Amino acid sequence: MSSILDSFVGNEDISGVVIEKFPDQPPNMVRVVIETNVNSYTKNLTIHVNKDRVYTVYCGYRNGIPFRGGGTKYNQVSFEVDDTRPNVLFSFWKARNFGLLERVTERNYSVASIKGNTLIVSWPNRNNPRQFALKQNRHTPSQLGLNLSN
Repeated sequence: MSSILDSFVGNEDISGVVIEKFPDQPPNMVRVVIETNVNSYTKNLTIHVNKDRVYTVYCGYRNGIPFRGGGTKYNQVSFEVDDTRPNVLFSFWKARNFGLLERVTERNYSVASIKGNTLIVSWPNRNNPRQFALKQNRHTPSQLGLNLSN
């Protein structure tokens, strides 16, 4: 059973992002999957677990794994969380015309709300911000061929 962790409105560079969580990981792990359109500028998610551990995942035009039979790509990263830390910082970045990444926004999520889950960040193109508002346009870990071992 999945649930929505967050959704974004407003800023046209990030409007329409939906973060859905699936409780399919061990209790001390989090997997983050970012999915976007194949013709999209590269999108980047930087995840600050603590001062010593930062993870980055890219997806878009030149980065990511094409989803079979669809116009989206995805990429993933997994990491261990520490219950002694209250929050994990997610920084959302988007490439511009010359490929340089610019930070769009940041969000803190509590470790308690994300541990043991796969978080699928569905990030649409700005010309169709409602694309991932419909559940049938978002993918589950099993649809992407992901299981506990990968």
